[in-house]
Amino acid sequence: MQKSFDYSINTSKKKKATDNSSGSIHVFSYRLLNKHIKFLYPKLSNLEKTLKHAMMPIPFEVYVCSIVFLSIIAGVIGLVSGIIIALVINIEPVAFAFILPIIASAGMAQGVFFILQMIPQVNVKNRAAKLMDELPHFIGYMATLATSGLSLEGIFKSIASEDSQEEIVKDSKFITRNIDIMGMDLVTAINDLIKRTPPGPYADLLEGAIITVQSGGKLKEYFIATGKVQLEEKKMALKKSTDSLGVMAEMYTILLIVFPLMSIIMLSVMAIMSPDLGGFDLMTLMNLLTYVMVPFFGFLLLFMMDSMVPKR
Repeated sequence: MQKSFDYSINTSKKKKATDNSSGSIHVFSYRLLNKHIKFLYPKLSNLEKTLKHAMMPIPFEVYVCSIVFLSIIAGVIGLVSGIIIALVINIEPVAFAFILPIIASAGMAQGVFFILQMIPQVNVKNRAAKLMDELPHFIGYMATLATSGLSLEGIFKSIASEDSQEEIVKDSKFITRNIDIMGMDLVTAINDLIKRTPPGPYADLLEGAIITVQSGGKLKEYFIATGKVQLEEKKMALKKSTDSLGVMAEMYTILLIVFPLMSIIMLSVMAIMSPDLGGFDLMTLMNLLTYVMVPFFGFLLLFMMDSMVPKR
């Protein structure tokens, strides 16, 4: 217990400097707006579950107040920017110059409101993807620990002692904190984590571990059986990734080799008959193709391939 308490204190000290400013903004917005925007809470009820699944350490009501507060600030900035633009630039017709500040204010406010609502969903997807990548490896580790005679609580505490930023290690530290500091029993601590976990194989693993412990089953056999299933699914996912990379190789050949060569040949032939095409100089089009379109397609393909390749 003392070890976990020391870990909690050290973690809070490390995060104090980075969380202090953002935390003060959240607290200020909550105190300022909580009484005025309570009607929004039922309308954004799905956001509460998303915040839990993303493991974001901020209450639902506080986050909603922060969204509204930052949206108001963005709206004011948009209004001021629109007024400055309308005064500096001679906008025609004049009626649009009067409407521009309102459009800029509403656009920036809605944009910030939408982006802040999407951040938890993005975090949930990233967390789910990391858990899927880590799960086959950690199941084998859990099976090894169970074979050595450790209980389920001991397995999570052993994983929590790892010096790593992987999601399952963080979750094990969360369970250990619930047990040692919050005074929860093992089942309650794991159920609390399940409520904060995106639906999928990892949540099923935790539920199955609880059932195995409560029914007196052997954790070793459970983890080995689950690990075999996860490894097979990992193999299938890798095969799909390999097939997708084959398609990307064909796209690379077409977009970065065939298309530029064919375009340069066509433009060169057309330059003999006419110096421009649709009002554009052919040399300018060739330069755009060489220095803009080809690098853009290359960056796009690299980004797509990076998203397809498993990180571990």
